[in-house]
Amino acid sequence: MKKTILTTVSVIALMGALPALAETAKTQTEINAEASTTGGIVEDAKTAVDDMKRDSSEAYEEIKATLIGEKTDDKNMPVVIDSRKTANGIIGHHVYNEQHENLAKITDIILDKNGKAIMVVVSESLLGMGTEAAFDYSAIIRVEDDGDVIMPLTKEIIDNAAPFSDAKDEDNDKKVRVIPDNGYSVARLLDGKLLNQKKESVADIENISFKDGQTSQVIVGFDKTLGMGGEKAVLSYSDTKIIRDGESLGFQLSAKKSVQFETYKKTVTN
Repeated sequence: MKKTILTTVSVIALMGALPALAETAKTQTEINAEASTTGGIVEDAKTAVDDMKRDSSEAYEEIKATLIGEKTDDKNMPVVIDSRKTANGIIGHHVYNEQHENLAKITDIILDKNGKAIMVVVSESLLGMGTEAAFDYSAIIRVEDDGDVIMPLTKEIIDNAAPFSDAKDEDNDKKVRVIPDNGYSVARLLDGKLLNQKKESVADIENISFKDGQTSQVIVGFDKTLGMGGEKAVLSYSDTKIIRDGESLGFQLSAKKSVQFETYKKTVTN
């Protein structure tokens, strides 16, 4: 009889303990699940970044314009330019390293007198409004499909780099990196105008395309309404030259190209 009572009490005690044991088991299961997930967090983050890049790449703009013939008797041809290979397709985009760390934002590209990209300017502020630093354009490993730039940088390298200034004042600290003589800011060029031989404005500069780090084409717009719409034309960089007017920069057409461009404008605006 005592054995029966003891057995019954033991069963009751065991049944009372089961919820606690189940809770313990559940907690342990969750811990194990979390532990197994932790190892994939970095991989999941990389996958998420790649997914976002792919989505933005698929939505990227194609610039449709008319290429003005390089020779006087060449026909003007419709062209489509991949904006990922243009100034606007790089400036404003982010700088990553090979570890997928978002380090900075591109704020400018600096050209030499021949139109070759020699420097890339970045801001560690992801809004592009912080202190800027400049690095050799050749340091770019690659430009991703969405325009983001891959460079062998770290936050420490950017923090320790000499600050960049586009001013050339003689009083500048020697530790400040400035635009070299006969160097040009692409950001300023994008705010500039296309000029004829009389230095009259004939179009707005809308974008600049690059090929292997060399300025290839100038994309301009005209016949706009309240700054919108209008027509787009593409000119070979070799048909222009960069000119400076105080703080402003612009592209000036050659004599023959000025005539050819005005003729084209009349055909599409009349």
